[in-house]
Amino acid sequence: MKVELNQKDDLKRELQVEVPADTVESEINTKLNDFRKQSTIKGFRKGKAPMNMIRSLYGDEARAMVADELIKSTLNDAVKEKELRIAGPPTLTALDFNEAGDLVYSAEVEVFPELGEVSYNDLEITKETVELKDEEVEEIVGFYRQRFSDLREVNRPAKDDDVVIVDLAKVDDPRGIMPQDQFVDVEIDLAKGMTVKEFKEQMPGMSAGEVKEIRVEYAEDYPDERFAGASITYSARVKAVKERILPEFDDALAKRSGQAETALELKLKIRQDLENEKQDVARNKTRGQLIEQVCKQNPIPIPDSLVEEYLNAMVQDYKKQFPGTPEEEIRENYRENAVNSIRWNLLYHKLAEQEKIEVSPADTENWIEGFAKANNVTVEQAKQALSQSGRSASIRDSLLEQKVLDFLGDKARTVETK
Repeated sequence: MKVELNQKDDLKRELQVEVPADTVESEINTKLNDFRKQSTIKGFRKGKAPMNMIRSLYGDEARAMVADELIKSTLNDAVKEKELRIAGPPTLTALDFNEAGDLVYSAEVEVFPELGEVSYNDLEITKETVELKDEEVEEIVGFYRQRFSDLREVNRPAKDDDVVIVDLAKVDDPRGIMPQDQFVDVEIDLAKGMTVKEFKEQMPGMSAGEVKEIRVEYAEDYPDERFAGASITYSARVKAVKERILPEFDDALAKRSGQAETALELKLKIRQDLENEKQDVARNKTRGQLIEQVCKQNPIPIPDSLVEEYLNAMVQDYKKQFPGTPEEEIRENYRENAVNSIRWNLLYHKLAEQEKIEVSPADTENWIEGFAKANNVTVEQAKQALSQSGRSASIRDSLLEQKVLDFLGDKARTVETK
């Protein structure tokens, strides 16, 4: 087999492969013998037809089958011979048999970029001071009180934080979205952020027995795509107004929450959780700064095949959540993110190799122990679950990435800010 390699651009290579005629002819004869054994031709016993007749009947089909099989078997050998690290499946660009009977074909492949030493000079990170205000803790305390509140019917107009029980009747639905005309005993929580804006704005002040027409303009990005951009008018008849009776934030509430035994313990947990969240946000911001700077210093080209593979997965995941989103819109919006993510993935693996950064068995074991504790399972159960889900390899990669980021963070200059 003869192989020639041509460079088309930074990452694209063309392989020109020539399979000698004797190999081709041998494979064709093997195929024709198979056809001869299987064929029943009038005037001849099965498997006894003359070979020249078999060649006349099945020669083209045998050549096509042999060409396909030889390309599959020799292309991998050609890639190995030229020591190519291909990033995606090859594309056949030309195929022919020359006068001598050799099989000659060309295939285009995309390769991973050649990575030299990864640069990480003059890194700078802005480290924010993490500050937790008492008001933030009290806001979560308020959520707990609201979560375990009771409702009591009142004889007064509705307020912003009440729950109203209404009968809704469809008055105008130009797009014919709703098949149902009446909705009985609908509970509308005016304090909830997800409650339709027009209900939150127009129902406060209404009393039991009062009726009002309310026109709802659904946003273009409304989660249920049937309603996105629609306008529907409802007749709302209030049947009851209920106010929340908030419990005291005490030991009894803490026990009901299942998070703590005492109010003090629960409040301390709330504070710790909020601090952890802020620390995570700060760490993610630092991580983003480091990644952005390293990628900027090392603008390696990224194979299109890897970008498309990333976007294919993104489209699949996105459409599960938002089925109506046009695929091209998803690809356009996430293409830059795909390129940057792949670039960083290549760079941090190379940097780990360059600086001899490794994940030890102890690192993995510690992570699994933490995972087991967080999920209230044994270490063995955690290992089994991770193995079954196929996450073991990704855990090692995540730990390696974090080690590289820690290494870069140690090298970076820190600027404090508030």
